[in-house]
Amino acid sequence: MDINKRIVVKDDDNIDALRSRYPDGLRFVVGDTHGEVATLQALMEKIKFDPEKDHIYFVGDYNAGGYVQQLLRYMATYYEADCDAAGFHMIRGNHERELNPTYTLENLPDIIVIRGKLLNYYIVHAGMVSKAFELINKDMAKNPQQAVFSYKLDDVCVQYDAPLRQIMWSRNGLYSQKSYWHSWPDEAELLKNRACIIHGHSPYCFFKHEDYLSYGDENLFWQKQHIFFSEDLQSFNIDSNVKGRFQNGEGYRGISCVCLEGIEELVAKNDGWLTSEGVKNAENFVFSADYVYNSFTSCCGDLGEITGARPDMKLITLDAGGNPVIAE
Repeated sequence: MDINKRIVVKDDDNIDALRSRYPDGLRFVVGDTHGEVATLQALMEKIKFDPEKDHIYFVGDYNAGGYVQQLLRYMATYYEADCDAAGFHMIRGNHERELNPTYTLENLPDIIVIRGKLLNYYIVHAGMVSKAFELINKDMAKNPQQAVFSYKLDDVCVQYDAPLRQIMWSRNGLYSQKSYWHSWPDEAELLKNRACIIHGHSPYCFFKHEDYLSYGDENLFWQKQHIFFSEDLQSFNIDSNVKGRFQNGEGYRGISCVCLEGIEELVAKNDGWLTSEGVKNAENFVFSADYVYNSFTSCCGDLGEITGARPDMKLITLDAGGNPVIAE
């Protein structure tokens, strides 16, 4: 397919318009940060982050690059374990396991699901797996009034060749509906459950100039903000490559985020569906900050706010037969 037909070019200068429509605050999901605290601060300035009103959800990978202690101290300033409260909300990525025992983040969830008015937003690190998707949806159905759900993956679920490993780690996605390794929920199940999957892990630069059958077959690529949307996977990949892993001629480094209120608006205008055409015609809901060099200015947040937090979450583990279950 002609790459030019898959490019989305939108300016991200409409934050004031969004804020005027949502004076009680906005919800954003932010891509991989990899220790780049100055770039994250620039993104928060771009979206005019209000810690008293806004909910900011991070897809993980705070380690592996930059200055992780400064980043975690900055995030601790706004961290909230209660996902119903305004502030920063964190899940684990694959690199968080490298931080033990210096910064133990074992208490963070691996999946957060937000029940929106029109869609359900599944925030994960590397992607969704059908077995976990089925479990979570059954659990959510038991609590129709609950707005936010959090789940932690037992390590037995995400070891090499474990059934849910691809939630934490994947190679070039391996998620296409046509792929031999297909483990993503079927498109019919995604639509039935009004699902929107938002994740990072796989840098934008890996995919823009390649037709991987491994990562969606109907992709749109944001030229300026460096994220992409896959209609057949009902997903946004928001790892904009702040880590600097250059490939396919892409030299961009930055951090991007998506605004859930913006996605809800485009779905409302598109007869309740999340489609490529609707996304292309929508008002901008993606914001980014180009790479900013980290200074050595100390961030003063208390790391205990993160390492000692105990968010309310359920454990997904394996039963005696090796099948994923939610522990009772």
